[in-house]
Amino acid sequence: MALVDYPSSDDEDNNGSAFSKTCPEQSTATVQSRTNLKRKHEPDGLPPLPSKFLDLYAATTRASTRDDASLHGGRKRATPHIQGNWPSHLYIEWFPSNTEAEILSNLISTLQATISGTENTLQSLLASDVGTALPLHISLSRPIGFSTDRKDDFVVALDRAIKSSGIRPFQIQVSDLDWVPNFEKTRWFLVFRIKEPETNGLNKLLHICNDVVQNYDQPPLYVDAVVRTTPKKKHTQHISRRNSKDIYKELQDRSNAFHFSIAWTLKPPDKDLLEATEAMVPRNLQAAQEIDVKVDEIKAKIGNVVTGIHLQSQVLERTGIFGF
Repeated sequence: MALVDYPSSDDEDNNGSAFSKTCPEQSTATVQSRTNLKRKHEPDGLPPLPSKFLDLYAATTRASTRDDASLHGGRKRATPHIQGNWPSHLYIEWFPSNTEAEILSNLISTLQATISGTENTLQSLLASDVGTALPLHISLSRPIGFSTDRKDDFVVALDRAIKSSGIRPFQIQVSDLDWVPNFEKTRWFLVFRIKEPETNGLNKLLHICNDVVQNYDQPPLYVDAVVRTTPKKKHTQHISRRNSKDIYKELQDRSNAFHFSIAWTLKPPDKDLLEATEAMVPRNLQAAQEIDVKVDEIKAKIGNVVTGIHLQSQVLERTGIFGF
């Protein structure tokens, strides 16, 4: 299963009236010790910053008006830039605590030592070039894009679909490490697979996102399906009137596809790196597997604007008169 190589916030020249901004995928420091130093000096007693604050200030400054892989550690744009098109991505965000980040950082450092002295380098996704802590993501869409006149309608449709989906907040845990390429096979990612949650929330969220995405002429994620040629203009009204059982009538199980990416490399992992990754599974993964990640919202990034869509804590099923 190929990895979603979602677009960077650097990919967008359009500057709308952003009420929150973020960059789901940013360049990272090559020296892991800088990441550890940054996190270890952060006070543990302070509460985490609000998600909306992080959305506002997580975007990077655009360094060039054209595609230039040398400015991004050799990374190439997944989707060519088209004037008037807004690169978009749907995802779940996890911001590891200092303790959680140190656990993940130690795993990456162990594998970095394996390829030390070779042409290949393993870049952490836990921090930016200046050592600022970064969130991790589970993708709920491919790299997609919308014209200016459709992007706001899409966000409204997605918001209504999620809020009427019957999906409540849930917990997830990671399972095993694995290596996955992006669709273009220009990068390989070290990923944590995700254990299937009890509520099947990930499959349900993907199902809803794919449904709305296809209504706006975009390809679904992890599904071999034909994109609809005509969007259902009354989709948001219809979905709110359907019973939740009807919504998931065609639900597909894609549990083996969900993952958090924690590091990347420009070249395929060689035999030594693959063996080191496999050997780490029984020895060093227990602490990471015990981390509980709460999923209570998804994020829709349209250009540099990020919209957080919260899952409903209390879901009321629509029934007939007097609740019968």
